[in-house]
Amino acid sequence: MLVAAVGCFAIFDAATLSLLPVYGVENGLSASTAAFALTALIVGNIFLQYPIGWLADKIPSRTLLMWLAGITALITACLPWLLHSPLLWPALVIAGSSGYGVYTVSLKSLGDRFSGHELINGSATFSVMWGIGALFGAVSGGWSITWSVTFGLPTFLVTVYVLLIIGLYKRRNAAAKSQ
Repeated sequence: MLVAAVGCFAIFDAATLSLLPVYGVENGLSASTAAFALTALIVGNIFLQYPIGWLADKIPSRTLLMWLAGITALITACLPWLLHSPLLWPALVIAGSSGYGVYTVSLKSLGDRFSGHELINGSATFSVMWGIGALFGAVSGGWSITWSVTFGLPTFLVTVYVLLIIGLYKRRNAAAKSQ
């Protein structure tokens, strides 16, 4: 599930970095406001990763990943209604911290579970999944905006994170049954 989490993060990363300003402009934001929206998203990534890392030391990784994916999905689902609201800015900061936090928790979990050559192989696998997810995120995110200017990108990103939540939930239940 760690590799899937990295893939979901890479999709989110590529889709937002390449398309959030486009999405904003297409939905009536000025170019500068749309660019600032991307900045707000990244601010969440920068300033809230330490608290997420701290939480990762206190909460089981699967649980924290489900929470982060859920927060990201919820805020992203609300994006069409927040675009012209002052609530857009804190929502983007929180979505950025939770969306990017999935990668932080995945890296921490990789380091906790593996060492030596297994850790190197895991890191290489993360890099490959990042590339695949980034390609898929940018292309599919663009298609989603073509499908629906207002709801396409949020729907695409919500779907990605909901699928991650389902996978994590199933994996947690399978692990609980095997014990």
